[in-house]
Amino acid sequence: MTTQSPTLRLIHLSDLHLVEEGKLLRDVMDTPARMRQALDKLVTLDPAAIIVSGDIGQRNHYVHDDAAAYFGHFQDHLDIPFITVSGNHDPIDSVGTAFNPARIASGPELCDTVHDIHGLRIIGLDSHGVGRNFGHLTEAQHSWLAEVLQEPAVHGTLLTVHHPPIPSTTVSQRGSGLQDPETLHDIIKDSDVRAILSGHYHHQVAGTLGHIPVWVSGAASYNFDLFAAPTMLRGMDDGWATIVDVYPHTVTFSSLLLTSRQQVFTKDVS
Repeated sequence: MTTQSPTLRLIHLSDLHLVEEGKLLRDVMDTPARMRQALDKLVTLDPAAIIVSGDIGQRNHYVHDDAAAYFGHFQDHLDIPFITVSGNHDPIDSVGTAFNPARIASGPELCDTVHDIHGLRIIGLDSHGVGRNFGHLTEAQHSWLAEVLQEPAVHGTLLTVHHPPIPSTTVSQRGSGLQDPETLHDIIKDSDVRAILSGHYHHQVAGTLGHIPVWVSGAASYNFDLFAAPTMLRGMDDGWATIVDVYPHTVTFSSLLLTSRQQVFTKDVS
């Protein structure tokens, strides 16, 4: 039995789908309130940083200035950096310079950033996708990433990109991930990249890009019912986040339910 503690603990949030205050997502969900409640809980886990992997706002809802200010509150007062990339619901350049104030380097796109979290390098990549369902990286992004990765980090590197470089579980979302994942793999296969964190699918799924683990977090807003018919997307009112524990020789991903559930027993294991 191992008693080893992680080198670092991170929180991974995705797909907040925020709407303006006083409005409801799909007429039923107060996503700004859910975000605030979630962050109040998540900071009790003492994370070294919080990663937000895109779809901060719901399409056609102009919330990004308020979101940047709210994330900045946590960063300034609790010293918890927010590492944020955009998703296909976020307007072009909406995740701009007001986000990622702790970045140590920037890339070709506004939310291509590099962060150093106590020796762990976290690189955010903009996978575009606004107005379409799939994502892509440009040649300029590929070149920039390869240059950044030439020098390894003390505790290795994590990538975060909204569109996953692995397939969806739901048939109706097949083909909506990151296009040309082979080129990304060619760039990172011999680097110190230890894992890739994504969102977009609104269900949890794990896989690999070559030998590199890929984790797709459940959405903080709503998630798809995997029992639905193959041609149907049925959104359910459950919200999720991920605890990412970074150890010297592995990285683990623990799904964290943000919405209510009923206790069935307790057990004292001391």
